[in-house]
Amino acid sequence: MTPVIRRVYLPFALMLAAAAGACRDSARHDDRSESARYAQSREIMGTFAEVTAFAPDRDTAQRAVEAAYDRLADVNRQMSDYSDDSEIGRLNRQPAGEKTVVSPETFLVLQRAMEIAEASGGAFDPTCRPLVQLWKHAGKENRLPEPEALADTMQHVGWRKVTLDPQDRSVAMTVQGVQIDLGGIAKGYALDLAAEALKQAGAQSGLVNVGGDVFALGSQPGDRPWRIGMKHPFQPGLFRTLAVRDRAVATSGVQQRFNVIDGKRYSHIVDPRTGRPAEQAPAVTVVAPDGLTADAWATVFSVLTVEEGQAMIESLPEIEAMWIWGSADAVQTAESSGFAQYVTAE
Repeated sequence: MTPVIRRVYLPFALMLAAAAGACRDSARHDDRSESARYAQSREIMGTFAEVTAFAPDRDTAQRAVEAAYDRLADVNRQMSDYSDDSEIGRLNRQPAGEKTVVSPETFLVLQRAMEIAEASGGAFDPTCRPLVQLWKHAGKENRLPEPEALADTMQHVGWRKVTLDPQDRSVAMTVQGVQIDLGGIAKGYALDLAAEALKQAGAQSGLVNVGGDVFALGSQPGDRPWRIGMKHPFQPGLFRTLAVRDRAVATSGVQQRFNVIDGKRYSHIVDPRTGRPAEQAPAVTVVAPDGLTADAWATVFSVLTVEEGQAMIESLPEIEAMWIWGSADAVQTAESSGFAQYVTAE
């Protein structure tokens, strides 16, 4: 299966204190709460995923988990920029000015991506694919992109070069060579669809973990919040533990995935405003009401400076974040005004 998401931070991503261990398939009955638990792990969307469901009986829990994986596969099939057969793959091949009609799901994600691009001043930009490819190629060749190549690539980047028509759900590029990459938002949306699938299939609660980004549906049996561990970005162990209900948690950063060019590390996250790799906080964890929002804003805050991110987040309702940067010997942190409500000592 072709991946839609390249942004995977498993070494310091969110670890699930309440999820099953490394088992591929597990189930049990919780006598205290009269609910059955079913969990399954799979490789999907170019990363490792685990879906857990609590339901009145095992069969319902298992069906709910399968329904969630079906929705994850749907998003991958529609929005992968690596597959020529996906909707995004077709969009990226169409000539400038030509309209392509897409599914309601893809159109919604594109709409939200454009809104977040505008709200972030271009720190998030779904048309950044040419830049990502340029720097990936530079990393393979161990040389910085030529200034002329970078300047030319920048001519094909910019969310305002994409036109969306809600009347027929069509998408058109206004400049030849513009390409879309939903890697910073589609995985979050997939979390939302998978969580909704769990609920619709009869799950009382559940957890969807895709590459370390999670959606916590409801509570664990006994009305206990889900415990989400934030791994330390510079050393083994957890940095914080979060307690959440009906919330998504996403982590982004520059610490574990990078290109090495002439001995220097360059983040795989590119700042669409400059065309160069972001060099800000190595880890940003965002808590939001939905996965799409958490995923996209985690990317934004990895591009902005910590100070810019702190100033911006206070105007965003129900979104909280923590930044971690520095080194193992000198860890520095910052957090939004409401982030502490999710931190637990348990």
